[in-house]
Amino acid sequence: MITIRKLTELSPTELENLFNRYGNDLSTIINDVVVPIVNDVKAYGDESVIKYTEKFDKVKINSVLAEKEELEEGALRIPTEAVNAFKKAKTNIEEFHKHQLRENIKYKRGETELGVLYQPIEKAAVYVPGGKASYPSSVMMGVIPAQIAGTKDITLITPPDKTGDVPDIICAICKLLGVSSIIKSGGAQGIAAAALGTQTVKKSDIIVGPGNIYVTAAKTYLFSLGLIQIDSMAGPSEVLIISDASAKPKWTAFDLLSQAEHEEMAKAVLLTTSSEYAEQVKKEIEADIQTGKGRIEIKKKALQNSIIIIVPTIEEAIEFSNKYAPEHMELMAENAMDYIDKIKNVGSLFMGNYAPVAVGDYYSGTNHILPTGGAARFSSGTSVDTFIRRTTYQHLTLNALKEAKEPVAVMSKIEGFDDKHGGSIDVRFEE
Repeated sequence: MITIRKLTELSPTELENLFNRYGNDLSTIINDVVVPIVNDVKAYGDESVIKYTEKFDKVKINSVLAEKEELEEGALRIPTEAVNAFKKAKTNIEEFHKHQLRENIKYKRGETELGVLYQPIEKAAVYVPGGKASYPSSVMMGVIPAQIAGTKDITLITPPDKTGDVPDIICAICKLLGVSSIIKSGGAQGIAAAALGTQTVKKSDIIVGPGNIYVTAAKTYLFSLGLIQIDSMAGPSEVLIISDASAKPKWTAFDLLSQAEHEEMAKAVLLTTSSEYAEQVKKEIEADIQTGKGRIEIKKKALQNSIIIIVPTIEEAIEFSNKYAPEHMELMAENAMDYIDKIKNVGSLFMGNYAPVAVGDYYSGTNHILPTGGAARFSSGTSVDTFIRRTTYQHLTLNALKEAKEPVAVMSKIEGFDDKHGGSIDVRFEE
């Protein structure tokens, strides 16, 4: 069960383990599992994808890409009220992401014109996990930013259900979003199909979305070959909550448990200024576990990775969070917005007592495909920018080049490239 510790009692080693909780070493998985699968898919295409899907998912698929009839029939089996809920979320997600669009930049410095062109990546693939659960919300979080960026060719990658078809709810959300290309195979073979292309699958330029360790290993390997762009190396889901006891203990307990129910390796951390509050939250967690409701075994295992830490002040809790760099961070404190400028290194931030992570996971409009394992120190969640290429340009007149001639000559000579770097300018001034 979850433990309670004082921050001042944590040893340097314990703090090191909390702050540097990187993902698994992928080298063995890449060498032993991913490389053979990628090479097989490269050589045999659809045949290999079907073979590995049967091997790993224990189901035979008739085709790598879902048929139009399969998608239409699956979508029809989802109740209208369920689709309507996702429609509302779709509106919010679109609204938020439209604010991320960039305008091209152009300006002049004398007779030199410079600028930046923002253009969409043309072909994108979105990975949506399956297996233990279905994630239609992740379809929206990956597809909508790509559509707003202007990406025209979008392919979904998702494991099939037990019948070998795309899960009905995924069919319904794809129909809602206008996505018709679905690779019904997950794991390394699904990633390889999108990155390499097959007889029926178009090659993508970027793959986004979380998955298991084999998905992460495949994305990482294919990126290292220069075959595909990726969003990040996703690890276990995590939340860090800071509370001053202004929220009800049950609220905080449920927010910690909502992260714990994701997967066995999920991490839930609470920092609070009150020892009494810490005990109350722990009791609420224990009471929930005793009910046996929900994904009970998953929650119990995840809580073993989790911790409640008692801190002297909210400011010290924020300092801890800035080093921890959580995927999700909740600040459940009075006047929470007064602290927002002090918070750094967070994938997505949830402020106040009425902003649980779940509202961002599904409905508010922010994206839930986020950096994990401390990667929020140097990376950001999926957005419209994820699907945008940035191209710089310059246009010089003869006079502008003349102004650059001497400085370039000096700098190229220092670097040993004066023959043709400097010479490429000199030649333009020869009689």
